[in-house]
Amino acid sequence: MKKRKKLAAIVFFFYCISVNSPVLASTDTMPGDFSELVTNRQISQYRLYGETRYETAKIISEYYRRKINLENSRHPSEDSHEKVKNVVIATGNGYADALSASVMAHEMKAPIILVDTKIEASQDAFDYVGQNLDPQGTLYIIGGESIIGREFERKFIDLGFSNMVRISGGDRYDTSYKIAGTLKESDYSTVVISSGEQYADALSISSFAANQSWPILLSPPAELPQKIKEFLQEKRPGKVYITGGTGAISDRVLSEIRQLLPQVSVERLTGQSRFDTNMVIAKTFAPNPSTLYLTTGHNFADALAGSVVAAQTGDPIVFIDPSAPTLPKAMAHYLEALSRNEMKPDLISFGGKGAVPDAILKSAADLLSGSVRATDIHSIPETEATVVQGKEYSLPATVRAYLYNGDGVNLPVRWNEPVIDTRTMGLKVLEGRVEGYEKPVKLSLTVSEPLPLAEFSTRFNVNEVNRTENIRLATEAINGTRIAPGEIFSFNETVGERTIAAGYKEAVVIEGNSFIPGIGGGICQVSSTLFNATNLAHLEIVERHHHSLPVGYVPPGQDATVFYSVLDFKFKNNTKEDIILRTLVEGGTLTIKIY
Repeated sequence: MKKRKKLAAIVFFFYCISVNSPVLASTDTMPGDFSELVTNRQISQYRLYGETRYETAKIISEYYRRKINLENSRHPSEDSHEKVKNVVIATGNGYADALSASVMAHEMKAPIILVDTKIEASQDAFDYVGQNLDPQGTLYIIGGESIIGREFERKFIDLGFSNMVRISGGDRYDTSYKIAGTLKESDYSTVVISSGEQYADALSISSFAANQSWPILLSPPAELPQKIKEFLQEKRPGKVYITGGTGAISDRVLSEIRQLLPQVSVERLTGQSRFDTNMVIAKTFAPNPSTLYLTTGHNFADALAGSVVAAQTGDPIVFIDPSAPTLPKAMAHYLEALSRNEMKPDLISFGGKGAVPDAILKSAADLLSGSVRATDIHSIPETEATVVQGKEYSLPATVRAYLYNGDGVNLPVRWNEPVIDTRTMGLKVLEGRVEGYEKPVKLSLTVSEPLPLAEFSTRFNVNEVNRTENIRLATEAINGTRIAPGEIFSFNETVGERTIAAGYKEAVVIEGNSFIPGIGGGICQVSSTLFNATNLAHLEIVERHHHSLPVGYVPPGQDATVFYSVLDFKFKNNTKEDIILRTLVEGGTLTIKIY
């Protein structure tokens, strides 16, 4: 309760005064603005973020400085703007050297500021140092000159800061050894061994290790580096925590530790994933947290900068997966257990909505408040399906639901429309209900055009207006015709007699060996196009006649002439299903499709 009162005083202060760079922000504000989130009024929620990892580190560090000042002040509603004595400078482009720096930074009450590879891209760091570091203070640069170049030192000197200490080793393991050697408050009775090949495990324990002054020593998976062996032999800790599974730190390393320190107690803290390991560590060291610091488990930068904030009270840095719709399973159950024990820690997010989405933050608050359980339904994504026009579609009996603990389960659904009409193409949005879920379940069903059994196209001259009109009338007459299995289609019966009264016009026709004007000229192009389509569909041709002269719209021998009541084109549907004729006249192209 004492920790919560301190945080409340700090928040009250930020809310009541105007500052140059406010650092607590709701997800609806621009970076640097402040307001408390109100998605769940039982749980206080804040966000510390900037547009970039460098600005986020600056904002976190500004919050850290003020938090220290207010906790040390006799008047918690006032900020004396007392400057920090030390600042740790680390690269924002790689985690290797700085993984162990949280413990040193906490001991020195130093924020961790990130820089880019170039000075021009590191203005946030220079702004912070210029505004918040005591002129007699010290900058601790983590990593060699290939990581943070000498030009940064010259820039800091130009700003008036000449006290600089560079901590760098031959590699990341040597650097962690040298950082451990700087600790003055540690009695080295406990040390942490973490992988130097990935950042998640070391950052998961960083706030606890820093709070207790336990050095974090890095190791490759297979074997302890010689300097780390020498450190362990010299300090002879009684307790060693290994973070991560055997893929991160092998059992061989564990055996090496026991050979070096026969009396040592070694405890491995591990889970099935980085998120599980993160929760194993949180449950081990934070059974009663005052604040949970949420950040992405897919990047190191925000967690590294925020580790010194979490270290002040020894509270956990909690990893979430921003690409997942729900919280990691172990985290959801951790939050539910806190709620059952009537613990309601504050939630502070390191990073913007891309790192910690609003929905994830709300889920965490809801679990802590007890308004939902880990096994309640969190969401049921909208599903999509496609059915061919005219085909029967059966709605699914179950839908995939995701619980607050991330588990996916299939649950029965009751649809509002049990029978679906698929005769019309287009999109249909169907709704249903799942017991225990307040929102409607949605399914987007696309009724699509079926793939044709066959299709055939011919070209015509649109400048021949009368002939074009005759083609259009005939194609409209057969468009949409449904033919049952065994049924015989007749062109003449379907199109009807070509007369002026029916709208047909005079155009060139073939009579004997001559081209002469006639009502309905051009109709044979429609029947010939249909013949070629039926031929490709392997339908049974019942009646078909050739022209007495060649025509130019189909290859020789592939025509089918018609003359009402005398010459017809007929075919039989010899399939086991209905077939449908679809016609399209576009520009100078006639297309007939058979479905």
